[in-house]
Amino acid sequence: MRERESRRGTLARVTSDWVRRPRVAAALDGACLVAFVVLGRGSHGLNGGSDWFLTVLWPFVVGWYAATFITGLYRGATHPWRRAVATVTLGVTLACVIRLVATSRSTPVVFGVVAFSFLLLTTVGWRVATRLVTRVRARASV
Repeated sequence: MRERESRRGTLARVTSDWVRRPRVAAALDGACLVAFVVLGRGSHGLNGGSDWFLTVLWPFVVGWYAATFITGLYRGATHPWRRAVATVTLGVTLACVIRLVATSRSTPVVFGVVAFSFLLLTTVGWRVATRLVTRVRARASV
């Protein structure tokens, strides 16, 4: 009982054991960033090569991981859901600013809204999914 109480509000309540490892969580979040660029490319019918892919991806990688450092997403023990939402909000904002300033690419508001929505759904979504699997497994083992 004590162990369960001490885990309240921590990342342990959000994800399963293997996903709580910061490197695994960071890699899964990175996969969400890559998926955003790949699916965006496909939905717009763009045929750019690896240069195009990296040009679109790198501002999101820099913005995302800077935001995780600021919010403490991978190392913070309290308020994991708030940290995740704050990371998405700050990460997408930083990515859009970096994209505009460093790559001289236009960044329409709708692009930011789509990026925010997609990354919120995917980065929080995999956390929710792993939490649900953990709960189902825990109930099944009782």
